[in-house]
Amino acid sequence: MAGWLVWIVLGAAGAAAQLDLDCAAPERARALIEYAKLSEIEQVEDIHRDALDRALASCQAGAGREPCRAERRRQADLEWERKLTDIKARYEKMQKEFEERCRATIARASEATGSPATQA
Repeated sequence: MAGWLVWIVLGAAGAAAQLDLDCAAPERARALIEYAKLSEIEQVEDIHRDALDRALASCQAGAGREPCRAERRRQADLEWERKLTDIKARYEKMQKEFEERCRATIARASEATGSPATQA
C-alpha cells in the first residue's frame, strides 16, 4: 500500500506543478491552486482512512485490543496532521511563487511600456 501512496502523492505533486497558472487571470489561478490542494487532501485522506482501518483491524481481540486501537489512532492522527501540514505548505508555496512571478511579470511589462506597475 505504501507504494500506491507514493505514486498518488507524486501524481498529485506532478499535477500541481503543471497547473496552468496565468498572471492575466489571477483569480482563476488562485481558484485552481485551491481546487488542486483540496483534491490532493481528499485523495490522501481516503488512503489514510484505508490504512487506519487496516491498522485497527490488526489489533488482536482481548484485553489489549482497546489500548492497541487507541495507540493506532493516535499514531494515525499524528501522521494525518503531518501529511495535511505538508500539503498545505506545498500549495501555500505555490500560491506565493505564483504571486511573486506575476508581480515580476507586471513590473517587467510596465518597465517596457513606461507605465506604472499595477498589482495582480
